[in-house]
Amino acid sequence: MLKRLKINNYALIDSIEISFDKGMTSITGETGAGKSIILGGLSMVLGSRIDNSKIINKNKKCFVESEFDLRDQNLVNFFKSNDLDYDDITIIRREVNESGKSRAFINDTPVKLDLLSSLTNKLIDVHSQFNNLNILDSNFIFLILDSLSKNQDKYSVYLNRFKSLKVIERQIDDKKIIRDKLNSDLDYNKFLFNEFDELNFDNLNVEDLDNKVKEGDNIDQIKEILSHINNEFNTSEIGISEKISQIIKSLSKVANTSSRLNDLTQNLSLVNENLNQIVNDSESILEDISNSNENIDNLRDTLDKIYSLQNKHKVDSIDKLLKLKQDLAKKISSHDNLDLEIEQLEVKVKLLNTDLLLMANKIHDKRKSIIPEFEILMNKNLSELGMEKSNIKIDLSKSDTIQKNGVSEGKFLFRSVKGNHYNELKEIASGGEISRVMLSIKSILSNFTKLSSIIFDEIDTGISGSVSSKVAELMKYMSDKMQVIVITHTPQVASKGDFHFKVYKREENNKVITDVKLLSDKERVNEIAEMLSGDKSNKSANELANELLN
Repeated sequence: MLKRLKINNYALIDSIEISFDKGMTSITGETGAGKSIILGGLSMVLGSRIDNSKIINKNKKCFVESEFDLRDQNLVNFFKSNDLDYDDITIIRREVNESGKSRAFINDTPVKLDLLSSLTNKLIDVHSQFNNLNILDSNFIFLILDSLSKNQDKYSVYLNRFKSLKVIERQIDDKKIIRDKLNSDLDYNKFLFNEFDELNFDNLNVEDLDNKVKEGDNIDQIKEILSHINNEFNTSEIGISEKISQIIKSLSKVANTSSRLNDLTQNLSLVNENLNQIVNDSESILEDISNSNENIDNLRDTLDKIYSLQNKHKVDSIDKLLKLKQDLAKKISSHDNLDLEIEQLEVKVKLLNTDLLLMANKIHDKRKSIIPEFEILMNKNLSELGMEKSNIKIDLSKSDTIQKNGVSEGKFLFRSVKGNHYNELKEIASGGEISRVMLSIKSILSNFTKLSSIIFDEIDTGISGSVSSKVAELMKYMSDKMQVIVITHTPQVASKGDFHFKVYKREENNKVITDVKLLSDKERVNEIAEMLSGDKSNKSANELANELLN
């Protein structure tokens, strides 16, 4: 239940504070006095979009603060699950700073707007003339039927799974687009990959290949030179190595006589070791070349392919070619993986569709079961609202496929005169009739939902006379079960309020501001008399006002 509303620096409101109580509260005032501004401020704290043009004084903060009594709302779990501090008297605040940025708070905890709206939607329903158009939307039918049949939890589960289905279907579509793109590139990628696959990159060394090819091109000359080296060093006669060895042997005999001779002996020994190593290397190279089975033409062909690939792909190393090969392998593999992924997702879609169809049929059956009771209550209300010859019913059928609302398709059918055929409500009902139909629906829902408060914003516009009295009585009846706040121009409706506020304009510091006050019994008589005749001093109007109030 809404207990208090405080609005500061919003449109023509400088600062007002209104306290509310149980029962029915009437809010009246002349056209343009600012009733819609108060409702706008309330909508702001409930989570609606902020119109910054409504904040006239940009030099000070705009804020709206509301206080709700939650003791009968069973919202403790909601607060726990959203990590909020619960309080029986919960304060919700929305503020806009001088730069135009807004913030929202629940019990002083900053929250996002979707969380704020999620809470306030459970607390209060703001209904205006514009909301009457909801009845023309077939989706509204399912909201009604699910509320009356206690289908909301089942439908909530269904809706979450339906959303999951749509997510998976979008994933399939996206993957198919990628697969189609890969299809167009697949043959080319395979061709490129095969070019790479002809070469065993793991065992290739370009420098080694290059050396072998160059050696192969000069193999006869290399053999001749290496053979000459070996002959010179290892001739059967005395070769270079043997001569140096003899010299070292001779020097060793006198090396200890001086340091210079010792150094000379050691240096010759090192030279001899290096020469021996050179001879060994020369012999090894000659043996390797002589015994090699490698085909130089094949090596040259491999080297040409490597250079050709490097030039083609504009890279300068085997490592980069290997990376390109791995990338191509991934693309080709991705194509095969996509087919598998799409197949697996399509299996999920099939299972979800089966599950959803079963759930949707159960939801549809429960919706259908409550229709007779709803139609009886509706037509009873319409009769009491001056539409005795009118009837309304819901035409509920099944669709061929599952939709957001399940398998149900529904529309309101309306008959304004007995004997006439039923037609769709939106095609034949007048604005006044739609207002009364909507009011009747709200009164029925108030018996089935846990909503604690409802605000009617001039939905009785265009209704007068005895019908106004019946509308007022229905609102009064609703106020026995929930808090009803009515913004009205109709004296019959205003007179039913347990409390009566008047919105008016006044001048302060050379500017016009909107203000509100709670009317006393005498002030209520004057206000309703003025609403009846335009003149609060009119004797007959005062008598009728007293009669309405009593």
